Amino acid sequence: MPIPTSELCERYRRICVSVVCDALYELGMPERVLPSSLQPLMPDVRMAGIAYTLQGRAIRPGVGWDRGLERIKSYLEMFEELTPDSVLVSYNPDSEVGHFGELTGNAAKTRGCAGVVLEGNLRDLDGLLDIDLQVFHRDLSPLNAIGRWEMAASQVPVTIGDVTVEPGDMIIGDRDGVLVVTGSESERVLAQAESIVGSEELVRADMRAGATPWEGLERHGHI
Repeated sequence: MPIPTSELCERYRRICVSVVCDALYELGMPERVLPSSLQPLMPDVRMAGIAYTLQGRAIRPGVGWDRGLERIKSYLEMFEELTPDSVLVSYNPDSEVGHFGELTGNAAKTRGCAGVVLEGNLRDLDGLLDIDLQVFHRDLSPLNAIGRWEMAASQVPVTIGDVTVEPGDMIIGDRDGVLVVTGSESERVLAQAESIVGSEELVRADMRAGATPWEGLERHGHI
């Protein structure tokens, strides 16, 4: 039987990104790591969830506040589509405004969103910290997006760095980085990662007892 989404995401949140990378490597699958320029708002918080993708675009020249309200409507309505354990993956090339902030963060959090990957600019950091919503972001900007940015599409493939994220992919992030696991392979990868965690516990005990890293690798198959 398939693992329920809530359980799948919760189990991934117990495993560090580096171990999941090892699982992919051992299984012969690509390690799809997003650019290290994406930094976590809360380095101590691990994030895992199912990708909901968004493609944004700059409005040039800007159209001002009143006309901008019409063009931001589809983006604001998009938050109604977010589901528990989703991760909003938002791609926004060539735009200097703030693409995500406290109020949109509250909307996402209310719908159970597990976090955000923002290839773009973050604003309202204090408010986001107050609601404990993890956001991996490229940069910061206090500029309002209305009239200067809009959503071009949602639930389409988006490419960040050299990694294409598909709707439904598993997204895992911690202070080591952000990793994308193909949705159809997420259960298989999870099983391998959990096996590695168990082996590493044995290796860790050996190291504390004085064994060398090579001895730990020979005994347990991991280091």
